[in-house]
Amino acid sequence: MNSSVFSNQINILVADDHPLFRQALSEALSKTDYKIQISEAQTMAGTLEAADQGDLDLILLDLKMPDSVGLMGLIELREKHPEIAVAVVTANESSQTMRKVKSAGANGYLIKSMELDSLVEALNSLLKGEQYFALEGVIDQADVDDDIEAMSKLSSLTPQQQNVLSLISRGYLNKQIAYELSIKETTVKTHVSEIFRKLGIFNRTQAAIFNQYLNVPE
Repeated sequence: MNSSVFSNQINILVADDHPLFRQALSEALSKTDYKIQISEAQTMAGTLEAADQGDLDLILLDLKMPDSVGLMGLIELREKHPEIAVAVVTANESSQTMRKVKSAGANGYLIKSMELDSLVEALNSLLKGEQYFALEGVIDQADVDDDIEAMSKLSSLTPQQQNVLSLISRGYLNKQIAYELSIKETTVKTHVSEIFRKLGIFNRTQAAIFNQYLNVPE
């Protein structure tokens, strides 16, 4: 977002698969200091489609979308649409997860258990173009900096390569990956080679370690 939108309508996408929480976020947004237009998405695919259509200033993104694994959706969104502010809204109160989210380029991290007044205050900060991380005081910026290089490499992977990486980390062989993703085994081999090249790694054990950056606890 930039300052030019502040005096005009701000377009916000609430992306969460739980209708009650979409309603709760919409209520909180209605109490902010800004004129806003709210749209909704229930899946990561719907979120990306809405972003592709343009005119969004801020996306409030649930980490646990049904068609997204870990941080894959956030990374893809930041890679495709760096011009749109994205804040994660989650029940996850892990400072490590927030660190990963910040390293992946999010503008904020809001906890679903926040009191309404605190949530409205956080949303006002985001709508002003500021960052807001609910657990800011409990993470080390040096750790964030260490994660950024890994997240940058992961963001260079295509969605299909991210899927292959996830399956590699679960111990799947190329033939099993091909079956799981309904693609040819030769295509899997090509993806694996590209994954290794982009991540600067040489074996599947290293790939599994990289994949840990994408995972978030329940």
